[in-house]
Amino acid sequence: MEENNKGKIAAAAGWSWGAFLLNAPFLVGIKKYKMLWWYILAFVPFVNVIFWIVFMIYLGVKGHELGATSPQFASQAEYDGFFKALDHAGKILFFVAIALLVIFVAFGFTAAVGRFFLSSPFHRPY
Repeated sequence: MEENNKGKIAAAAGWSWGAFLLNAPFLVGIKKYKMLWWYILAFVPFVNVIFWIVFMIYLGVKGHELGATSPQFASQAEYDGFFKALDHAGKILFFVAIALLVIFVAFGFTAAVGRFFLSSPFHRPY
């Protein structure tokens, strides 16, 4: 299982939600430890925002190809199972993040509207 499987495993085409959102666990899971050195850029101010956007998109696009060249998988079935579970987890995380964003925006909006009306000159507490 330690040999390189390049050519043995066919990479799935398309976007990898798991690699996009769960990038550090993804890289550890496919044993691409050298790519984790890129995380040092996350500590550089102003570079970190650009780094996260570019690195996450890169892993989303190339995640399946990186997994196919990984020595982690002994067969196509292992590869398919790993990416099926990873992509399901990534999609769930994406929709949970969107739901939380909507909830926070809604509560923020209602708090701002409430604060505006409570601070108006027409509001008289009794």
